[in-house]
Amino acid sequence: MGTAKAVRGSKARIAAANGGGRHRDQRSNERGDERGDERGNDSRFANPLFIASIGKAFEVLERLADIGRPVGLTELCQHASLSRSALQRITHTLTALGYLRQDPKTRAFTLSGKVLHLSHAMLSSDSLRDRALPHLEDLNRRTAETVNLMEMEGDEIVYVVRFPGFRAVSVDLHVGSRLPIHCSAAGRAILAEMDIEDAMRLLARVPRRAMTPHTRTELSDLRTALQTARKRGYALNDQESFIGDISIAKAILNRQREPIGAVNIAVSTSRWTVEETLRQLLPQLLVTARAIERDVNAR
Repeated sequence: MGTAKAVRGSKARIAAANGGGRHRDQRSNERGDERGDERGNDSRFANPLFIASIGKAFEVLERLADIGRPVGLTELCQHASLSRSALQRITHTLTALGYLRQDPKTRAFTLSGKVLHLSHAMLSSDSLRDRALPHLEDLNRRTAETVNLMEMEGDEIVYVVRFPGFRAVSVDLHVGSRLPIHCSAAGRAILAEMDIEDAMRLLARVPRRAMTPHTRTELSDLRTALQTARKRGYALNDQESFIGDISIAKAILNRQREPIGAVNIAVSTSRWTVEETLRQLLPQLLVTARAIERDVNAR
């Protein structure tokens, strides 16, 4: 009888050990998932100071912002580069911290007002935005067309201020929307004021996706576009970001003559030609950009 007990005890210990091993493997796999497999050649993820779990949490926030409606865990898995288990932990944490809301009936997630608080704090601390606002509003009122203030963040352009045109706007963009830097008029206006080799190195390392059949993606073509924009003092985009959209942009420079943003007017090809845009709207854009630059550098 003692022998039987010993055997059973031995089997129980072996089973427990195997089970513990499986749990350890699972935890190890989950930790590996948190580190992420999508790093690829992105140097940000290769840096040992990069905390993958924080990056994943912000990815979830960004995906929810992109989707713009309540989303369940299953659908969110399709939009984020995360396993379901990792996504469960992250959404639970963000909900507990108050950055997400979860509907008790549908279990769908949405961003909370706490995220809006962060956005407001960012906009309130942006001195360029504050000093540009009255000038942008005046330009919008005079032209009746869409007027934007945009800033460069990494390899993208972000909308910081947006006054929609008085007529129907075909492109659904808002404050916080982002565009690739290589194909936006504001992006090229900013890049054109940088050292050309620095600008080209930036363009060489970013994805240069064709947003439309008109998008220039070759580095040689983009170099020519930047050189032309620097010579003219403005950048022109003829349907390279969106079909049916013409954009002109002028960079805003600080006292060190470094670009800190760009003013942009966007119009529809159904009402404007490139020639009409340059003849009627460009002079007003340049006056506004100079006024903003003067106010920014006067303090």
